Amino acid sequence: MDAKVISLLANKPDTLNGRLQVLNECLRQSLTQITHSSCLLYDEKTDSLKKFLSSHHFTNDGYADSLRLKPNQALFTLCQQEEGKLVLFDADEPVWQHFKQDPQSHAAFIIPIKQGQRFIGFVCFEMASSPDNLSDAEKITLSLYGQYISMMINEELSLVNTLMATVRAARDFTDFRDFETGLHLDRMACYARIIATHLAKKYRLSDEFIEHVYLFARLHDIGKIGISDTILNKPGRLDDDERSIMKTHVIKGIDMLEQVLNDYNLVDMRDTDMMRNIVACHHEYIDGSGYPKGLKGDEIPLEARIATVADIFDALTCQRPYKKPWPLDDAIAELEKMQQANKLDAECVAAVRENKAEFEKVMKELSDDKK
Repeated sequence: MDAKVISLLANKPDTLNGRLQVLNECLRQSLTQITHSSCLLYDEKTDSLKKFLSSHHFTNDGYADSLRLKPNQALFTLCQQEEGKLVLFDADEPVWQHFKQDPQSHAAFIIPIKQGQRFIGFVCFEMASSPDNLSDAEKITLSLYGQYISMMINEELSLVNTLMATVRAARDFTDFRDFETGLHLDRMACYARIIATHLAKKYRLSDEFIEHVYLFARLHDIGKIGISDTILNKPGRLDDDERSIMKTHVIKGIDMLEQVLNDYNLVDMRDTDMMRNIVACHHEYIDGSGYPKGLKGDEIPLEARIATVADIFDALTCQRPYKKPWPLDDAIAELEKMQQANKLDAECVAAVRENKAEFEKVMKELSDDKK
């Protein structure tokens, strides 16, 4: 990586997607056939590949989130290798079409990303032409860029994993065992991702933003670690005093998050503001009647508005100490009622209604009955 590239990276907005855009621009100066660079992350829980980074925005949806790794032999073989593979979109196996994001691309060089020996995703360099082969020099250039992108992603994921592991450890050491653990967090994160994906085109949300919403939605109620089990697990409605104590979990959550970020020197980690917003604002309502600050409308960050709807939907559709789970349609009707009362973001609620099948799929796959 030459000094010019390093200088450009240093002056680019501090996001992974911004860095990938710079790298793609620099790469095209030496390999003009490159049209687009992207990154796919692997989700071990679902065995699926999902979009994470992209050097450009396109109107096409790219590959589907349902693209599985293990059933596709070509993908599974490549993920076990160290070197990249040249694929021709029109001539090779149909599975490679899922990697095509630029409609002008005819080929791609795809490189596996590893974290130690563990596979975590692919870097894909798309090309305007379909070369019969790549020269050794071209392969070396692409591999070097792929290694740098891999290092950036590994650094980011290591910081996120450290943060999430610390939160999980805090839950374990405090014997935190209420309904906010386990599958609730998995479901809520999946719902948040579906909503964010639905809103992506209007708000021009990057895949990086969507992935971070998915990751950080799990942190929304970390402050409940500091709330008594007698309140958390009360088999009935809370009285006014108990409700006041419960509301303090938001401030406790922010304090805990700041302490972890400072203890692990993560205050400069990308998207810490998104974490703070989700933890601090997921009980704010559009009309200003929420807590703790009584924010209104667009004063509430988009990621928090997304998390609020995802959290309420899961609260309605799963078992709680004081209620039975609501049917899917009844839960959607309740969200719409709250939206009409100006409590919830209308577009987030519409995302639930218009992606009903996806929500139902998550409900079934991550049901509490499967514990």
